[in-house]
Amino acid sequence: MSAMRKLSLVVAILICLLPVSRGNAQNSEAPAADSLPEIVPETAEKKKVPSLDEVMQIIEDYFSDRKGYKSGDLLTRGQIKPLLRELQQAGWPVKAEKEILKRLHADTDFLAAQLSTPKGIIFMRRIAQMPGGYDRLDHILVMPYGKRRIREFINSPGGYTMIEYMTTTKGGKNLGKYLSKTKTGKGFNQPTPYIYTQTQLTDVLRQAYEKENAKSKRNR
Repeated sequence: MSAMRKLSLVVAILICLLPVSRGNAQNSEAPAADSLPEIVPETAEKKKVPSLDEVMQIIEDYFSDRKGYKSGDLLTRGQIKPLLRELQQAGWPVKAEKEILKRLHADTDFLAAQLSTPKGIIFMRRIAQMPGGYDRLDHILVMPYGKRRIREFINSPGGYTMIEYMTTTKGGKNLGKYLSKTKTGKGFNQPTPYIYTQTQLTDVLRQAYEKENAKSKRNR
């Protein structure tokens, strides 16, 4: 990327993101907990808890069988609830289920809805390859005119280059530090509390399994 192109990107990003009002800001400290379903009660007949390898295989098979799914795609609560039911039926009711679901975008969230459109899917699969790409979108979302900017990024053929610049260049990181000093840009370069991808979800479920299994061993 030429120096002039980089300068143009920085100017464009600053114009888009510098907070000029607080009317569009949202709380970015933690995902909202909207009407989460109750965990299905355990059956009277308790099954033997599957091994960690079996749990990992169930997760892998679940995503392999999803039509139209590609690794790195944004996950939503509605997509993950059936997986948690499968794990429960296999003998592992995930005790941290409610906390995990709170960390996923709801199917009707702005970001999930935008990234499920034809153009949104193309954009999503571009930024999924960038370190912290989804996190940057959530940070932009809570800034003034954030929704408008995200729509513009998605509908512009080169819109993904804005996120690429922010996540992969020194200039982009410095820009993030500058935006972090604004009222709505706090922690702009930092991860959000959300779980976005299969890889992240698998890590969270692995940690939950190991934590619960360690407790059960101590209680024997």
